[in-house]
Amino acid sequence: MGTGTEHELSRTRRAPGAGARPLVRRALWVAGTALAFVLLAVLGLGLASLLPFGDATRPEPEPAPVARPVPPRMAEPAPSPPRPATPPPAAPAPPPPAPAAAAATPQPPFIRAPELPLPARLRARREVLRDIGALKDELARCPTDPVTRSPPASRAALVLETVAEAGALRVVSSRLDAEGPVNDGFVSCARSVMEGKRFPVSDTSPGTRFQLFIPLGPNGNSLSLPSASLTEAEADAN
Repeated sequence: MGTGTEHELSRTRRAPGAGARPLVRRALWVAGTALAFVLLAVLGLGLASLLPFGDATRPEPEPAPVARPVPPRMAEPAPSPPRPATPPPAAPAPPPPAPAAAAATPQPPFIRAPELPLPARLRARREVLRDIGALKDELARCPTDPVTRSPPASRAALVLETVAEAGALRVVSSRLDAEGPVNDGFVSCARSVMEGKRFPVSDTSPGTRFQLFIPLGPNGNSLSLPSASLTEAEADAN
């Protein structure tokens, strides 16, 4: 054999070893790549375990609401009063009534006729004044101080309340009817003289009451008998 043959045999012997090297390299590269992925995965899991999940995105709790004072409620305006209903049109006035018949003439009030006719009453007045004149001695003992009357024409009289008994008039009470000052001492004395006296008269019915008005003199200290008057008293007079 020559030299060329030995060189070819040496190449043929090295060929199987040279073909296996690329495969080994590819297997190592794949294994290294897989190992790198595994290491990266392990490293990622480790980092993930160190960081709490969700803390970065968890929303912060809202602060508690602060109580605010409720604003005062504004008073609502009072509703306007309803408009008054329009009154219906007034009905036409009725025709005037027919003139009524003339009213009956009113009767005058009933006036009780005096129980004692006027002539008998005048006669009784004269008899009573005659008996009062007979008391002049007793009346002379009464105070006679003059009293100026103001005005001079003012009324002043002694009123005797009498009641008819059998044939006489008895003085049951008396009073002063005066518009001005008088001699009170004289009046009180004259009343004490007159009250209780019985003056004989005629033609009077028992139980009939009379009033005898005796005016006082200008100075209020005397009795003016000529101006006296006798009238029947009302039914309820005392």
